[in-house]
Amino acid sequence: MKWEWHWHPDPGVIEGLVALTVLYLWGSRGLVWWRKLCFHLGTFLVFLSVATPLDEISEQYLFTAHMFQHVILIYPVPVLWLFGMPDGVFRSLLAMDWSAPLLRFFSKPVAALLTFNLVFYVWHIPGLYEWALRDGKIHFLEHATFMGAALLQWLPLVRPIHKFHPAGQLLYLVAGAILQFPLFFLLAFMNRCYYPTYVQAPRLIDGFTAIMDQQTGAILMKLSAMFVMFISLVVIFGRWYYSEQSGHKRSGAAAASQ
Repeated sequence: MKWEWHWHPDPGVIEGLVALTVLYLWGSRGLVWWRKLCFHLGTFLVFLSVATPLDEISEQYLFTAHMFQHVILIYPVPVLWLFGMPDGVFRSLLAMDWSAPLLRFFSKPVAALLTFNLVFYVWHIPGLYEWALRDGKIHFLEHATFMGAALLQWLPLVRPIHKFHPAGQLLYLVAGAILQFPLFFLLAFMNRCYYPTYVQAPRLIDGFTAIMDQQTGAILMKLSAMFVMFISLVVIFGRWYYSEQSGHKRSGAAAASQ
């Protein structure tokens, strides 16, 4: 099948991203440049994911493309947004009566991890997944809840509100990888297509069957998660080691001065 690229982004998505950018520019005055860059890069990745032909391919043709969308929205985007978010946002949320209890509860590592995985699994239920493909508003809701839950998942690691020991952070990452494994197993090894849209879709790549598409998407999802986990483990362990070494040096210097 010959497929032509169509670039017709949803006006609501463009307006939302523009509004978000304007609000950020207004609220980030005085913020260091690299944090601003992180936030804008995250917003640009959202644009590439949901406002380019990738969105049409993911909705109508390829499960793999949809998984690629999800990889973008739940890994680099929330991390970049959290790095770029002004400190005043958290102070404001923690100062308001309605938001402070919610943020304090859902930013706890166990609550954040379980919330993300609950959202992740629910949206892969075939009936809900197909509904999102058929209805643009539900698809928007799917992506919005994915990003919101992903922000919660990364919050204890990137901008922790509660004390979180590095050893706990390492276990947190490993637990996240384990929790996602059952879905990966179902999609990659059961030799069954769960989503009729992709079974019935014209084949964009000759010989690339629906079951191969589903398996490739599952592998992409899992390999991306493992890659992100590995990088995060290295960063956290490196920070932990550096912190311990700095502590030992300070202790030695204090002892020598006595």
